[in-house]
Amino acid sequence: MDYKKSILIGSLPFSNETEAMKIAFEKLSNSLISIPDGEIGKITEKYPNGARAAWIMTAIDRCSADTDSWSVIKERGNIASTGYPADYSEVELLKPKRTPKEMIKYINFGYDDYFESSYPIFKKLKDEFNNKKINFSLGVPTGLGVTFATMKPITSLRYAETFNEEIAIEVNRAIAIADDDLVIQIEIPGELKMASTLPSFLIGLSTRGIFSLIKKLDKSANIGIHICLGDLNNIALINPKNLKKLVKFSNHLVQKWPSGYKLKYIHFPLAEASIPPTTDKNYYKPLKDVVLPEGVEFVAGFVHEGNSNEDNMSILKTIENIRQEKIAVAHSCGLGRRTREKALLALDALKYVVEN
Repeated sequence: MDYKKSILIGSLPFSNETEAMKIAFEKLSNSLISIPDGEIGKITEKYPNGARAAWIMTAIDRCSADTDSWSVIKERGNIASTGYPADYSEVELLKPKRTPKEMIKYINFGYDDYFESSYPIFKKLKDEFNNKKINFSLGVPTGLGVTFATMKPITSLRYAETFNEEIAIEVNRAIAIADDDLVIQIEIPGELKMASTLPSFLIGLSTRGIFSLIKKLDKSANIGIHICLGDLNNIALINPKNLKKLVKFSNHLVQKWPSGYKLKYIHFPLAEASIPPTTDKNYYKPLKDVVLPEGVEFVAGFVHEGNSNEDNMSILKTIENIRQEKIAVAHSCGLGRRTREKALLALDALKYVVEN
């Protein structure tokens, strides 16, 4: 069978990382470019879906627990059933007690620990399913991706670079172990949110932190870009009226991409969390103007359990006709904020698309 290429974005609402990866291999092994570990973490009374199910909140929790380095100047507001804030306005506000230069000694996001725990499981499954091409995907935010959600604007900008430094330290430890078997997926909802508010000629302001993080990574790294609309409790942070700004944002990333760094794919989010993508062909026309270097995968994040298989296939055909090429496919974001049942439906929808 001639399978289409696919990726899974990040979180999955299953019992643990082993179960998440096994389900993903069983359903999609023959099509997957890369696979995450499911980003679940410890399931507790506080976080019934797992402590890693929303990465911004996971990072914030690690900071706020260090009361010697951080003070909470606004408490977390209304809480959803997931244990996370009900929406973005309910996220706690933190104030650093140390300078950016000092703070690097006191922050740790655990990305290398997550990797070291899950990578051996991935390698075992990779052998079991005899898929030599699939890579392990380690999803990370930029520093700004964390700071913008939990600090006042000026403070956020001051500390974003420090957070980038720590993220890069942890990621480079993983790269040293897995090398070409690893994809570093950089997730950028904060930057897209900033870009969506800026006039086009200032869009470069929104990408500085992305490039700063990339330049701190080992040049052997495979890098994927997950352009992200944000997803907290299956609600999008960004609600684009059209795709024109998204296309300009992507093209700017490619135009200014740092020399010597390997870009494996760019993922375009085309559904807003729980809201299925439109079947209106005109909506997707701007995707014709996306410019990608040779060998970089265009990954369309449109597959959604809220659409029928026929609708999903219609959107695929529309985008491929517009792009005049075969594309890779995905969901719009991780599935960790869905119920287990809906996530399985979403995986089945993706399986249908890649097999037909």
